[in-house]
Order: sequence, then C-alpha cells, then structure tokens
Amino acid sequence: MEAPHLLLVDDDQVFSTLTQEFLEMKGFRVTLKHSGEEGWTAFRQGTFHLCILDVKMPFKDGFSLASDIRSVDSRVPIVFLTGVLDKDRRIEGFHLGADDYITKPFSMEELHLRLKAILRRVGVQDEIVADQEKKIHNIGKYRFDPHTRELYLDKNTIKMTAIEARLLEYFCQSPDGIIDRTTTLRRIWNDDDQLRGRSLNVYVSKLRHYLREDAAIEILNVHGEGYQLVVR
Repeated sequence: MEAPHLLLVDDDQVFSTLTQEFLEMKGFRVTLKHSGEEGWTAFRQGTFHLCILDVKMPFKDGFSLASDIRSVDSRVPIVFLTGVLDKDRRIEGFHLGADDYITKPFSMEELHLRLKAILRRVGVQDEIVADQEKKIHNIGKYRFDPHTRELYLDKNTIKMTAIEARLLEYFCQSPDGIIDRTTTLRRIWNDDDQLRGRSLNVYVSKLRHYLREDAAIEILNVHGEGYQLVVR
C-alpha cells in the first residue's frame, strides 16, 4: 500500500532535512520545501495526506500558506511548527484549520506519534505506516528486520543492538547506500562530537563483521563523506 505523503515546509534547511530523513525512516514519503512560495507550488502540483508548515518564514509565512491551502482544500490536515506563540496567534492558526501545533525544539518521536494520530483520525490507514515500519530489507544473502532488530542468514539469526539496527536501516534507506558522517551522528546519537565520530567507526566495523559471510557485500569508506553499503 502507498505510504502517506507529507508536505514539509520549513526555511531551516539543516533541521528540516533531518526531520525529512527521520520521517522517511518511519515510512512516510516527504516532499520538503524551504519557502512558502515553493510549498504552495508543490501543494498545487501534488497530492498530500498532511501538511507540516513552519509558522515563521520570510515573505510567505506558514499562516499565509495555510490560508492558501484551505482555499482549495478544506480537509487536508495541517500541523504548524512554531516557537512560542501567544494565545491570540495560536487561535488564529486554529481558525485557519490547524490540526495541531508542534513547538520547537521538538522530539522527533513525538512528532511521529502526533502525525500518526492525526492520520488515524482523518481515516488514513495506520496499517500503511505500520507496514512501512516493519519492512524487511534484503541485503545480498541476508534479510534484515529493523522492527525486531534481527539479521537473518539461512537459519542463523543475529540479534542487533538498537544503535546497530538504526545504523543498518539508515544504510538501507539511503540513496546508493551512502551515509554522511555528520548527518548520521546527528540522526543516530543526536550530536556530532568527535567521541561519537569514533563510536561510528566502531559500529561500522560491527556491521562489517555481521555481514562478512556474503563476499558480495562491502561497507566502503567514502573519502570526505562517510560510508557506502555496496552489494555487488
């Protein structure tokens, strides 16, 4: 079944990219735009199950974009991302048809759970999200279940730690299997300090050890970038 399609509009290019990557890891399709104008163009050209709009953007803010969206679609759920707003501004947002507010900085997992709750409420089948979360990845001769954190080869099963499983899933979901060191550190550990950088090397070595039984699988060092999972 098709994954829910989200429109994310936020002019914070770094944090919004991390948010997009997290939501895609959770099974959503995410179209990311960095201005209200781009968001409005994308909305008119696409079909979305839910819109996530940053309130404070230059030229065309989230409220203006929501007003435009509501002029053509009265039903699509809208979630505002915002700093602290006074009561009158919050009420203004609800008058525009907001389904929820998420206050920055926010927990990625809380955002995920709130979005799932809204999609259930409006009738988008929760099973779509659940199926995506439980997706089995085929890696050469191996099968990887990120939901149970288990790696299978024939009749043998390797039980992985949470960090190992998140890292391997990130490899599986990344274009061409390439992961960037800085983004990976922020995504897995929520920081990018040098100690975590050394930890990342250790966990990549662990994944290489787990996958060693298939000679067609390699995790390569990508100079100046990070790593690449390759199945030849």
